[in-house]
Amino acid sequence: MNSEDMHNHSIMVVDDEGVIITQLEEMLDSLGYRVVAKASAGSDAVRLARELHPDIVLMDVVMPGEIDGITACGIIQSEMDIPVVLLTAYGDERHVARAKAVHPYGYILKPSQNDQIRATIEIVLEKKDMERNLDGMVSGLRHTAEDRRLQLKEIHHRIRNNLNMITSLLALQALHSRSRECVDALQAVRSRVVTIARIHERLHAADSAETIDCAGYFQSIADAQARTTAVAGRVDVRLDCGEFHLEPDKVMPMGLILNELVSNALRHAFEDGRTGEVRVGFARSGPGYELQVSDNGSGLPVSLNPETSGTLGFELVRSLVAQVGGFMAVDRGNGTTFRISFPA
Repeated sequence: MNSEDMHNHSIMVVDDEGVIITQLEEMLDSLGYRVVAKASAGSDAVRLARELHPDIVLMDVVMPGEIDGITACGIIQSEMDIPVVLLTAYGDERHVARAKAVHPYGYILKPSQNDQIRATIEIVLEKKDMERNLDGMVSGLRHTAEDRRLQLKEIHHRIRNNLNMITSLLALQALHSRSRECVDALQAVRSRVVTIARIHERLHAADSAETIDCAGYFQSIADAQARTTAVAGRVDVRLDCGEFHLEPDKVMPMGLILNELVSNALRHAFEDGRTGEVRVGFARSGPGYELQVSDNGSGLPVSLNPETSGTLGFELVRSLVAQVGGFMAVDRGNGTTFRISFPA
């Protein structure tokens, strides 16, 4: 610490003996520090600290009145964030234990040498400067994090509103369309957008979580499909997967895959008015996971190969399976079963 830095720092000296105060003031002046206040009682020290806010306080432990040096140290440090160095001729266990309880920045036993006091003051002031710099950095990071949180909240709000607007427009267009094929296509697109919106809500709620609980989310997709298709009431959709978690980057593609496969089964496997069920299973499979969607309906036409079909639904499924690094298998016995395996 150079001479200019010393003159920029103010010190308050507190001792019940005037001779000691004079000696300390002369010594500090010779070292280049500014003594801006002197007090002989703990209550006066607290009052002057509030008024003048010095950079550091040198305080005797034993003081007259109800507020001794240790009590005054606790008040000044906790309420005014001013570092206090305690000076005392008492090094017994009782005084040391009381001093530790208020966490002074320094504790010097009398009689003390000028070099010892100077070194202690420099260390304390340097430590306090570092603490303030650190507090400023932490405060800046908190503001940055809060700004980011508010920005993400605003982005989420806009995305949610835009997705809701899209689903409303698709539903409105479907109501005004006369072609059955057009209505079905619009409803399929709307279903995909709704699924994306649900995924977006899950991701926003999870915030920075490493994995996301998807059981309830998958159930909501299956339930929504069961309610909104023509087979509602005669085909059950059952979910058998328990609680499971996925990484955020897998939640979106797997949710869309589930939506496509359940929708496809409900729309095509029970067209002849039969009753039945669609089962959804999800479980660990070796080092990865396996999603199963099966139905006991009429089964896929022999001429239809999901792995090469050019329909939008199967093209989307194949693209999403590739996105998660998985593969798809199809079992045509007693209805149809799709198995989507992908790494953890």
